[in-house]
Amino acid sequence: MKIQSVYKSDKLEILKIEEKSGKYYAYALSSPFYPDGKGGQLGDRGRVGNVDVLSVSERDGFVIHELAGMIEPGIYDVQINQVRRKDIAQQHTAQHILSAAFIEVAEIETVSFHMGEEYSTIDLDIPFLEPEVIEETEDLANRIVQSCTQVEEILTDVEGAKAFELRKPLSDKIKGEVRLIKITNLDISACGGFHVDNTGEIGVVKIIDLEKVKGNLTRVYFVAGERAIRYFRKYNNVLKNLSRLLTSSIDELNQRVEKILDELREKSSLLSKVSQDYAELLKRTVENSDFVYLEGYTEVGNFLSKIVDNQFLVFYDGSKYIIGSKKYDVRNFVKALIERFGGKGGGKEEFANYIPNRKLSATDFESVFSEVYNR
Repeated sequence: MKIQSVYKSDKLEILKIEEKSGKYYAYALSSPFYPDGKGGQLGDRGRVGNVDVLSVSERDGFVIHELAGMIEPGIYDVQINQVRRKDIAQQHTAQHILSAAFIEVAEIETVSFHMGEEYSTIDLDIPFLEPEVIEETEDLANRIVQSCTQVEEILTDVEGAKAFELRKPLSDKIKGEVRLIKITNLDISACGGFHVDNTGEIGVVKIIDLEKVKGNLTRVYFVAGERAIRYFRKYNNVLKNLSRLLTSSIDELNQRVEKILDELREKSSLLSKVSQDYAELLKRTVENSDFVYLEGYTEVGNFLSKIVDNQFLVFYDGSKYIIGSKKYDVRNFVKALIERFGGKGGGKEEFANYIPNRKLSATDFESVFSEVYNR
């Protein structure tokens, strides 16, 4: 694994300890624990002495370790989670390959990178990606992975880095030693993060989603290595379960789902029409009433609340109360209900919803109605 020497030590000197709100923070000038978010990469986890490290950050010249318990300042043996480091190296090298592949296939630049616990993302400087570009890029990235090429680590300085055609120019903030990561003739980039020794260690790279962000950027979600295996296993299980539930082969699953959705839309439209007709019928039966309390299907209540005239309607659908009237401001009624019975609710002058802490009786509502509107 390609790791800078500062992160290979098995010792940590803690200079001071802080306790804040029940959390413990150990301060050091340098640390073998890689900080969270540095260069877009996940941070290390492990133990300092016998205490777990929960997070790692840098601030004001210190490396700060959030610990699970209290320890004293001093020099400690450390244990770093190597399984996590392997995963980080797989994701980070995969990102270098994927970003370089997008340039190779379509001259699309990566503007930022973020590694998460479940997936990683790169933001590309383009508002839209054609499916063909995604497939070609993914194919090229996996050819590089399967070529089992050695990943090279080159240590130089700012002046020496000028001899290489870097994917991104060096920041003006960089001084002193410069670490370059080279992957065949595809990519060479300045980077301080973890990387595999051989591209074959990545196993596979899979783009799993796209999202438009910040107006003109496209965010690409991807997984690599063991994460890709877990991803495929999860979605394979989902597909097999859906296939069994819908009595359809996986190849015919799309057509089966589309057919079910079409049938559902047709039945939903019919149910909506029946609900509307039933609401019209109910309206005629309560025309001579001032206060009306009913229970039933949600859509019936919604239709009825829109067509009642001088009546004050309270309609219970099994989870909430639909309240409607063209004659009274129902917001005052909901406010009084909350004051007396608790719960929550709100809405407009002619329509509102009320969700109580318990089911109320028609008498409860009639009592509040009489009180609020002096009826």
